[in-house]
Amino acid sequence: MTTRRQTTPHNDAKWSNPKVLAILAVVFLCGAAFGSAVTRGYLHARMSAAPHDQLAIEAARKVGLERLKAQLNLTPQQEETVTKVLDDYGKYYQNIEDDREDVAAHGKQRILDVLNDEQKKRFNEIFGTVSR
Repeated sequence: MTTRRQTTPHNDAKWSNPKVLAILAVVFLCGAAFGSAVTRGYLHARMSAAPHDQLAIEAARKVGLERLKAQLNLTPQQEETVTKVLDDYGKYYQNIEDDREDVAAHGKQRILDVLNDEQKKRFNEIFGTVSR
């Protein structure tokens, strides 16, 4: 007489069981997503704390010198200094924008260099650009 071992749900819970692997994958992915979100939030809070001065200067630049002069009752010397600071900031900001555009164009060209003609066409359709 042969005794046959009956399978119970407890016996099927092995590491190679697809259900166990799926649960572990879901737990891992949830942990990774949570960790990523927390890290991003933490870094964003730490990194965005510094640009408050930059935002104030940008807002002042948009308001305009005449309005600042009137609302702050600036002396001629203060007006000269504020004008210089706003001009310097404007030039600096324009340089950053120019550099950003150059980096973006260079990056796009590097991507296009590795694509075949059909991929280039599709890339340009996706991003609404024309290849050079």
